[in-house]
Amino acid sequence: MCSTRSDLDEASTTELVNVLSAVAAELADREPPESPAACMELTETLAAATDQLESAIAGLISVVDKSREVQRWGLPSTQAWLRSRLGMRDTRAKERLSLARQRHRLPTLGKRWATGELSFGCATAIADAVTHLNDDDCKAAEDILLDMVDQEFSAGKVAAFGRRIRDIIAERDGTEEPDADSRHGYERSWIDTTRSLDGGRYIKGWLNAEDTAVWDGTLAPLAKPAGPDDDRDLSERTAAALTSVLSGGHKVSFPPEHGHLI
Repeated sequence: MCSTRSDLDEASTTELVNVLSAVAAELADREPPESPAACMELTETLAAATDQLESAIAGLISVVDKSREVQRWGLPSTQAWLRSRLGMRDTRAKERLSLARQRHRLPTLGKRWATGELSFGCATAIADAVTHLNDDDCKAAEDILLDMVDQEFSAGKVAAFGRRIRDIIAERDGTEEPDADSRHGYERSWIDTTRSLDGGRYIKGWLNAEDTAVWDGTLAPLAKPAGPDDDRDLSERTAAALTSVLSGGHKVSFPPEHGHLI
């Protein structure tokens, strides 16, 4: 082990990357072990190593981004390079670019990420949260969000709280902007729907107080668990209740101001 450690220390970054590339190619070509328990353990180990590799990638991208090297190759931006040459979706390219640009402002995150104590998902959530903060607020946000990681909050929860931190600071500084939904106003109810590629439909909207009372009075009783074996969550039960009402499976009388029957 000591000899291996010494060999790694003496190897150049290019040599390490080439070795790692060869190992990755060999791993990808192998069939997984037959033992599910072994596969779970190996997956967790490999995923943790992948997160550490993302830390190294962020460092390399940072150098490329600061030097504007991509322009020499006819590309308009670092993000365009990540999309076109590395085949990343726009969301992933933005995540990696955010990490590359914010890592120098997040020293504690950087150390923990590089040593395998922090996942790529959590690192991304924190980097996104501090992008538009000044250095003082950035440090405070880093401490708060890393503390959430220590309390074993998921990356999604960390990201959600990070957005809340940005909102609070924007409100404090008077720089907050109304989101697209709130521009509809709050006097009238509204619903937007978008058809998905698989034939489904996304729904979002806002109900004013009167329409909320109708919604609650109609759907709440129907959205209760059907029994001890009902494993649907509240969102799924609410969707089923709404579908039942819309399909005529449940007739409800409304006060005159709200029309007649659904």
